Amino acid sequence: MSTLQLLEDLYTTKVTFSDSELIRHKEFAEQVVRTLLQEVQKHGSPGDPNITKEPIGTGSSFEGVKVKPELEFDFMVPIKTNMQKIIFCDTDKNVPSRFGIVKIASQPQTAVQSKSTWKKDEDFETKFCTGAHGYGFLLSADKIRKWFQSLSDRALPALKDSFPRSTFRFQQHDPARNLLVTKDGKELNIDIVPAIVCENIFLVAKQCTSQINLPNEATWRLSLSTSERDFFKEMKRVLPYNSCHLKCLQIIKYLRENDYRLYPSSQFTHGLRSYYLKTALFHLVMKSFPQAWASNCLEQRIREMIDYLIASLGEERIPHIFLGNKQHLKNLQWHLGVPVRFFHHTEANLLEYISKTTMEQARLRLIEIKNNLDGILRQHLH
Repeated sequence: MSTLQLLEDLYTTKVTFSDSELIRHKEFAEQVVRTLLQEVQKHGSPGDPNITKEPIGTGSSFEGVKVKPELEFDFMVPIKTNMQKIIFCDTDKNVPSRFGIVKIASQPQTAVQSKSTWKKDEDFETKFCTGAHGYGFLLSADKIRKWFQSLSDRALPALKDSFPRSTFRFQQHDPARNLLVTKDGKELNIDIVPAIVCENIFLVAKQCTSQINLPNEATWRLSLSTSERDFFKEMKRVLPYNSCHLKCLQIIKYLRENDYRLYPSSQFTHGLRSYYLKTALFHLVMKSFPQAWASNCLEQRIREMIDYLIASLGEERIPHIFLGNKQHLKNLQWHLGVPVRFFHHTEANLLEYISKTTMEQARLRLIEIKNNLDGILRQHLH
C-alpha cells in the first residue's frame, strides 16, 4: 500500500469527525455557554465588569481541523470595563512579548453588602486590580478569572434545569473555566475564558508565568484566534477545490496527540503544542503556490510540514504568524484584520520558553517519524 493510501486510510478511519456529528455537538456547546452567560449576569454586582451574552467560538472545532476522539470546544467571553489604556511591548519593554497590561481609569466606589467573596463591600481596584509601581492600578487577569469562575459556579444549577437530560460539572483548568458535559453518552469538554477586545484582537485572562518586572497577574495574553479562524477561511478561498491543507494539519495533529501510544516518553506529544502545528501550516501556505496544496499532494505536504518542524526545533524558533512577524507585512492578503502595529512588535518566538532538551528530543522523534512514516502509519492503523 502506498504512503498516500495509508494517509487517506488513517484520515478516514481515525482522524476526522463527520460534519454532521461535529456540527451537532458544536451547536449544543454554544447553546450551553449562552445559557450559562445569561445566568452569570444575574449574579454580578453593580460596578462589576460587563459580561457579554454572546461567546466567541475559537480553536480547532471552529476552524474545521478538529481531530478525534475528544469533543472539545473553546470560547472567549468578552468583558467590558473602564479601561484607560492597554500597554504592549512596542511601547514598554517591561511588558513581555505576546502579552499586554490593562491600565484602569478611576472607578466610582460601589458599596454592596454581601457575605460572598465576589460581592463584598469593596471598591473596583481592590476587587479586580493589582498595583504596580509607576503604573497605578492594572486589571488583574487572575482576579478576573477567579471572579468569573465564582459566577459560573453559582450559575451551574440553572444549566441542570435548562438541560435536564445532560450532566454538568466544572473542573479546575486554569486559566479557562472548564465545563464537562455528558450528553447522550458523549462527554463534551468546554473551555470558557474571559477576554478583553482590543483593536480587533483579544487579551485573554491567561497570565505570563515567566520572571518579569511586572506583577504576573497583571499580564493578559494576546489572542488573535479570530484572525486565525479567518486565515482558514481565506485558505479555503485561495487554495484549490478539495485542497489537502486541512487534512494535512489534522493528520499531523493526530500523529502528535497519539505518538505517546507508540513511544510513551515522546516529546512530540508531551513537549509540543498543537498550536505550533497550526502555525507551521500558516507559514507554509503563505510561502507556497496554491497548486502545491492540491489533493494529490498530501504526502509531499505532510513531509514538508515535518521537515519544517524539524528545522524549527533545530533553530529553536517558530515565529508567531502575526505578532512581530515583519515578513507578514509584505502580503496584505494575510493581514486578516490584525492592526499593522502588531506586526512591528518584538518578534514572538513560540519556542521561547521550551527547554533545549525538550526541543532536541522532539526533533529526534520527528526525524524517526519522517524516516519511517509508512511504518508509523501502519502502527496507528492497527
